[in-house]
Amino acid sequence: MKYSKWILPVVGVAVAGTTWLGVGAAHAATATDGMKAPSIVQELADKFHLNATDVQGVFDTHRTEMEASMQANAKAKLDADVASGKITSAQEQLIIAERQTLQSQMKTQMESMKNMTEAQRKTAMDAQQKTVQAWATANGIDVKYLFGRFGPGAGFKGGFHGHGGMMGQAPTTMTP
Repeated sequence: MKYSKWILPVVGVAVAGTTWLGVGAAHAATATDGMKAPSIVQELADKFHLNATDVQGVFDTHRTEMEASMQANAKAKLDADVASGKITSAQEQLIIAERQTLQSQMKTQMESMKNMTEAQRKTAMDAQQKTVQAWATANGIDVKYLFGRFGPGAGFKGGFHGHGGMMGQAPTTMTP
């Protein structure tokens, strides 16, 4: 195939970009009239005359590899925190289990939140945040271990969009 020399790097860059952008990219793909624009997978397949299923397979494989890498890095960080005495081994296991639970919940909540207003989404997220904080307090764990560097009040330049807190709100401290 005449594109074989550079198709893999192009697909790699596209996968990295969409992974980094995450949910924002999904919102950007929606046209103003409410109709969904073609997905990046379909656009790449069309542009380079590839099978969309094969391109989707590359995206899925990359996502799986990135998730595994992120989980391994998070586990290594927790192991280091256990070794340094910041948390116990039992707390580490609780954190790992709770992170998995939160990840599963997030996947199901994303679908239900699509039809909510901004105020309803905020209320739902605030309730989830309080639940997580209560869990952390009950287990004697700083909530930062559940969210890592992406927790409440985190972000670029001290907060999302450089405003110090999540979406322009004041930063929150969630230590028990």
